[in-house]
Amino acid sequence: MADIDRLLTLESRAAVRTQLASLRAPLTLPQAQNLRERIVALEPAPKQLRLAIVHTYTSDLLQPWLDLNAAMAGFTPETYHAPYGLALQEASPGSALVAHRPDLTLLMLRREDLHPDLARPIVGLSPERRDALRAACLAQVREWLSAFRAQPVGQLLLTLLPPVAPPSLGLYDTLAESSEAAWWSTLKVEIAAWMRAECPASLLLDLDETMLQVGRANFFDRRYWYSSRYPFTAAAAMEFTQRVIAVGELKAARQAKVLVLDADNTLWGGIVGEDGFDGIALGPDYPGNAYVEFQRRILDFQQRGFILAMCSKNNPADVEQVLRDHPHQLLRAEHFAARRVNWEPKADNLVSLAKELNLGLESFIFVDDSDHECAAVRHRLPEVEVVQVPARAVDVPGCLDRIARLEVLSLTAEDQAKTQMYAQEQRRRELAEELGAGGGGDYLARLQMKMQVGLDERGHLVRLAQLTRKTNQFNLTTRRYDDEQMRAALESDQWLVFHFSLADVFGDSGIVGLAMWRMAEAGAAELDTFLMSCRVIGRQAEAAFLHAQMRLLAERGVQQLVADYLPTAKNDLVKHFLPEQGFELGADGRYRRDLHAQPASDAAAFPIEVNFATSLSIEPRLTGVPA
Repeated sequence: MADIDRLLTLESRAAVRTQLASLRAPLTLPQAQNLRERIVALEPAPKQLRLAIVHTYTSDLLQPWLDLNAAMAGFTPETYHAPYGLALQEASPGSALVAHRPDLTLLMLRREDLHPDLARPIVGLSPERRDALRAACLAQVREWLSAFRAQPVGQLLLTLLPPVAPPSLGLYDTLAESSEAAWWSTLKVEIAAWMRAECPASLLLDLDETMLQVGRANFFDRRYWYSSRYPFTAAAAMEFTQRVIAVGELKAARQAKVLVLDADNTLWGGIVGEDGFDGIALGPDYPGNAYVEFQRRILDFQQRGFILAMCSKNNPADVEQVLRDHPHQLLRAEHFAARRVNWEPKADNLVSLAKELNLGLESFIFVDDSDHECAAVRHRLPEVEVVQVPARAVDVPGCLDRIARLEVLSLTAEDQAKTQMYAQEQRRRELAEELGAGGGGDYLARLQMKMQVGLDERGHLVRLAQLTRKTNQFNLTTRRYDDEQMRAALESDQWLVFHFSLADVFGDSGIVGLAMWRMAEAGAAELDTFLMSCRVIGRQAEAAFLHAQMRLLAERGVQQLVADYLPTAKNDLVKHFLPEQGFELGADGRYRRDLHAQPASDAAAFPIEVNFATSLSIEPRLTGVPA
C-alpha cells in the first residue's frame, strides 16, 4: 500500500508515470480509479482520444484502465463500445461507430471467431486440413479488416485473445509436427504480412506478447471469464490498455527521433573519471550485467530508427577509452550520430546537438540518472522529454520500455539506416570544411549526386506518409497524411505523388523528398505538399526536384501551377522557396507560375544528375489535358 500512497502524493503527471513504471505490485481497480482522479486533478488532460471498440467478449470493464492510461498520456478518452458481437454493420457508412469518428478502432476478437473449427483442438487435423484452415482464417481476417478499413475509423488495432488453457499437447507441443503454437505463430505472421502490404493504418496488437509480460496465471481472471466473458486480471487490463493508449499517443503526438544518453550511471554503473576504466560496473556480474542489458536494449531502439547521441559531463578521453576498449561495452563510437562529452551545461549541449543533427528539440528524449541534470533540462528545455534512470540497477534495463514515443507503427529501410546516413553526413561536412569558404560549387560537384524521381509508387506508401508526419522545417504546408490517406492519394486520378531519393559518393540517403499535386481543371495543377528531409538541405536537391516535376508537367500540357506557403513555428526555412523558384504571390495570398511564359529550368542548371523511374508516366492521369 505504501507504493500507491506515494504515487498519490506526487505533483505532476510525468512523475506519476515514471514511478508507476517501477511499481512492484499491480494496482487494484479502486487504486486505479483514485490514481486517475489524482492525475486529472493535477493536470487536466488537454487532448481528446476517440476510441471505438468492437468486441466478441466483454469490453466495458476495461474502461477504468483505459481512463487511467489515457490520463497518464494527457488524454480525455471518448469511448464507443459497439454492441456485443462482431457486427459488420458497424463497418458501414451510417453506423454509430463511423459517426463516433474514432482515432483508434480496436477489434477485440477471440481466436474461435475466425473459424468454427477453432473451438476444437486442431492437433488431430491432417496437415492439409490445417493448411486449409489457416487459409480460411486469413481470408476471414482480410474480409473483416477490409470492411472497416474502407470507412474513416482511424488506426485499426486487431487483437486475438489467447486461449485460457495451454496447448493441447502440453509440454510436447514444441516438438510436435502438429504444434498448436507453431500453427498460430504462422497464422499471425501471415495476418501481419497482409496488413503490412494491403491494409494501411492497421496494427496487429499481439495479446500473446501481453500475456508473456504478465504470465498466463496473472493474465486470466477465470471468475470473470466464466461468469461474464471478461478475461483480464487487473495486471493484464493495465498492460493491455497501456499498449492501446500508446498507439493513441503515437498517432496524436510527434514521434521522437533522437535518444540522447548520459554515460556515468546510465550506460555503465559508477563514474569513470573517479572509479577508473576497470572500476565501472559493466560486465557479466551484477550490477554490471544490468547495464550491459540496458545497452543491448538501446541497440533495439536504434533498429527501430531512433538516432543515438551522447551527452555526458566527463573527460572526453575517459569516455572514448570505454567506447573503444572496454570488452563489455556494446555501444561503440560508431553507434552515436553525435556526441557532447564536456563540462558545459547539458541544456546547452542538447541545443548544440539539435543544431548539428538539424532536428528540433521536441524530437529529443534525454536519459540521465541525475536529479539535478534532469530538473535543469526540464526547466530550460521543456520541449525535451526527460527520462530519469532508476536508482536500482535492476530497474535500469526496462526504464525506456514504457515510453510511447519510442514505439513505432511502421518501419522503413531509411529508419534502419539512419545512423549510417548521419555518419555519411559527417563525412560530407568534413569535405565542405576541407574545401573551405568559397568552395560551395566545387563541393557540390565533388559529391557527384544522383537523384531518382518516382511517381505514385505504392510500394513506398509507408515512407511517403511518414515523411509528411516527421518533416517540419523544409515543408511548405506541413499537411499530415496517415497511411490510408496516402494510399487514397496514390490511387486517385486526381493526384500525382512524386518522391525522390538522393545518392552521392558517400552513400544513399534514401527517399527524402515528396511532392503531391492535385490536378485541377485541364492545364492546371495545385501543389498540396512539398517537403524534403533536413538531411539533404544545402545541396540544391529541392530545386532540382521541383523543376524536374515542372518539366514533366509541361510536357503533358499543364500550364498553370498554384502553390501555398503556410507558415508555422518551424518552417520559416522555406518562406522564400516559392519566390526563389519563380512563383509570384497573388492578391489572394497564393503563389502561381505560368509554365508557358516561364518554363522550368533545364536539368543542367543543377549539380545533380536526375533520373526518372522507368515506370514514370503521368499521361494517363491527366485526363482532359492535351498531349
